[in-house]
Amino acid sequence: MAALLAAAAAYAQPKPQFSFGVMADIQYANADTAGPRAYRDSIGKVETCEALLAKERPVFVIQLGDFVDRGLVSFDTLLPVFDRMAVPKYHVLGNHDFIAPQAVIVKRLGMPAAWYAFERPGWRFVVLDGMQENADDPAGMKLLETLRREGAPNAQTWNGALGRTQRAWLRRQLREAAARGERAIVFCHFPALPESCRPQHLLWDHEQVVAILDSQPAVVAYFNGHDHNGGYAERNGIHYLTFPAMVEHAARQSCFVVDVFPKQLVVRLAGEPTGRGLAFR
Repeated sequence: MAALLAAAAAYAQPKPQFSFGVMADIQYANADTAGPRAYRDSIGKVETCEALLAKERPVFVIQLGDFVDRGLVSFDTLLPVFDRMAVPKYHVLGNHDFIAPQAVIVKRLGMPAAWYAFERPGWRFVVLDGMQENADDPAGMKLLETLRREGAPNAQTWNGALGRTQRAWLRRQLREAAARGERAIVFCHFPALPESCRPQHLLWDHEQVVAILDSQPAVVAYFNGHDHNGGYAERNGIHYLTFPAMVEHAARQSCFVVDVFPKQLVVRLAGEPTGRGLAFR
């Protein structure tokens, strides 16, 4: 989290165009604490975050995947708490969410699809599914085996890939955004830029994804979870933020607000007056 908010100027501007809430890796389960992961405590943390965000008045809230840790029953406990927030809520799929077939999880979370986009005036928000190719399907297993032969640190079964079809869709979304004069933020559970995380957490096809982002002028930021420590890096004017895991951090250290201004984003902890300014290229 320190890497996310440190080493940048603080901004305290009174009137953003709009704001939205972000949390990552809630990872609730009715299970005993294991190391730094306090699974049961995530319910109380979401409630605290809900109270903090109610004062912030975000236009939407998005959670960046690993909503639960295990068991379909975990959705039954966590969703009613999460859904108390009286604003639109969006979900990103994470590796721990795949405790049933994808279609079941997408329906349970009320998502329009595993990957999708939504808009606000002047903005396009693109949600990716980083497990579209995974270790349980032939295409994903072939890619994983290639990465293992190359000694890639992200050759792990807990990662996945967008795959060719979704990458093509991402490129189209970003081209359309540019043609309409929109700015874009991309959301995924998995990090794409090595400098923004520990390398064993990267998407399997992260190089292809970053190449797409580099080529599209609409993109201002890529937001993800997965690496519970959090992180930040900038490349070619695009800000890559890895948000720290709620399951391993206190609510007041893992509940974020993003303020949108004409020339920058400001990322801050909910309830705090200042944050990190991310200027647009």
